[in-house]
Amino acid sequence: MVVTGSTTLFQLRHKQRNDTREYITLFFVPLVLCLLAFLATRNVVLCILLNFGVLFFLVIWKSSQFEPKGHLGFAMTFVFLELRPPEPEELWLQLGAVAFCQALLLLALLLCARRYHPADPSLQIPAGLHRLSELMEQMACEGNSESVDRELYDTAQKLHHLGYARRRLLRTPDPQRNRYHFLALLYQRTAYLVADESWKDSASPAVFSQALHSLAQAVDACERAHTAQERAALLTQLTGQLEHPDLPQGRLRIFYRNVLHIVCLFCQEPTVSSADFPWKHIPWRAVLLDFRQRCSVDRFEFRFALQLGLVMTISSTVSYLWNFEHTYWFPLHAFLLLQPSYEDSAHRMVTRPIGTAIGCLLVHLVYPYLPGMAGVFLFSLVMISLMYCCTPGTWVHPIFSTSFALTMATLTLEESEAIQLRLLYLAMAVVLVLIVNHFFFPNRKEQQFKSNLREMTRLQGVYWHLIRRSLREPFNSAIFCELLSQFHMVHHAAHLYAQQLPEAEAQRYHRLLLTFWSMFSQLEQIGCLIQSELIQEADYGPLDELAGRIARAISPLQSSITEIDSSVVHQSDLRHFLDRYLANGRMLLTFAPLLSVWPGGMPY
Repeated sequence: MVVTGSTTLFQLRHKQRNDTREYITLFFVPLVLCLLAFLATRNVVLCILLNFGVLFFLVIWKSSQFEPKGHLGFAMTFVFLELRPPEPEELWLQLGAVAFCQALLLLALLLCARRYHPADPSLQIPAGLHRLSELMEQMACEGNSESVDRELYDTAQKLHHLGYARRRLLRTPDPQRNRYHFLALLYQRTAYLVADESWKDSASPAVFSQALHSLAQAVDACERAHTAQERAALLTQLTGQLEHPDLPQGRLRIFYRNVLHIVCLFCQEPTVSSADFPWKHIPWRAVLLDFRQRCSVDRFEFRFALQLGLVMTISSTVSYLWNFEHTYWFPLHAFLLLQPSYEDSAHRMVTRPIGTAIGCLLVHLVYPYLPGMAGVFLFSLVMISLMYCCTPGTWVHPIFSTSFALTMATLTLEESEAIQLRLLYLAMAVVLVLIVNHFFFPNRKEQQFKSNLREMTRLQGVYWHLIRRSLREPFNSAIFCELLSQFHMVHHAAHLYAQQLPEAEAQRYHRLLLTFWSMFSQLEQIGCLIQSELIQEADYGPLDELAGRIARAISPLQSSITEIDSSVVHQSDLRHFLDRYLANGRMLLTFAPLLSVWPGGMPY
């Protein structure tokens, strides 16, 4: 029971970059969960409260649609340690076993870090900066190409995920996360430029090549600036380039200043976390807002948290109250059957009974020939070793887990009775999970896809509100970067699902997703104009009013977006992006049925 949680945590974490904070979490959180699991077996009230509350919190904390099983290692530790609780005087022994397994886990992760992490340049900020400077030099000399487009997009997605993976429940300051977001933004901005050739209206190919060459040098200098003195000197140099860009007005000039602005943010961002106590800098208002957003029925993690909490509360309570042999098999099966997506759960409700039936047959055939106690333990050892070699979710995996469990159960039960109980508890678990998974907030992939489409309109509304705030007061650029990463991760998830649809339907959704991508690109360019202080003060008031109207019209999508006019602003670059955004917004109305909303904003 203890080893399974540790091995699951290893499988989830061994290819990721783990910092000191994560190593501490991986060691101490299972010890806390061990104590909570013990308390959950003390009485029925604690059983109900802790099974729902602990599992709900773990899913909200660790899981998302991008990491659907981020909770699994910790949740498995809590559930499995609860199934066979020790006597109070033996609790210290179980805590020692958990501490020993977690120490081995940390050692294994440290050894794996030597193998995996240096081999992946996208995990290293300097390598990412160096590669971007090379791509810029290549485009300056040879122009754009499909391979460059693909590399820019793929690397930006990797960096978005790396930054997102470092999110914290309490949103404590994390310079490394900000640097991932900034680097992703550099790749994303470059991808925007090569996808939008409107720069040709104001600049020649020679000017374009010279500008990219200059930016490549700035990015490469940022990669080589290691000390605080070097970064300060580079910041002074880049500030001069920002104030006097030798480029004509237009798209290329905006891109040039935007990239230099982000490189300046790189130079200003500390390379290590502050030694000060992190809880002194917790933005409690943002934490509460983030928690409220996660606890929305439209969010993947909230729906699954409710499902898992309900299933385990019911099954664990039945196991606690039903004083019968091996009732813990009921919550054990229920936990393994319930998966984050409806389709995966449905698949397991087929493969697990098949594998369990074969495992029961195998034990029935082999058990009479086992040579005493030594044979039982040897056979169990072989079965559990093979189980860890199999992929969870397949029909093969439960063959060996069932064979192991039944063989060990024969130490206290008749072999035929153990088989009957195993099948009975599995049938009960299948019925429970089937009911909850079908009627209680199912996480179907199609439903999540529709939710992602609505999320992309909501994020645009949030971005417009941030633009209004940035017009009124100094604003942290990292928040814009984090929102950008979230949008592109949602967009990428929707894109992957749309590719699996029939060709005609996939084409329709592809046009919709391309419209979303263009709208957020233009929206972000407006944000960059503000952050780079390129907007005339006379346009602040009109832009503030426009941002409020657009935010109300886009989230939820309403037909009133066709009535908004950008002529109230005077700056040509700003009006250009607003016009293109509003044109795409009008186009978005034609996709209203695909978004599951009426043009007036009411859901179907």
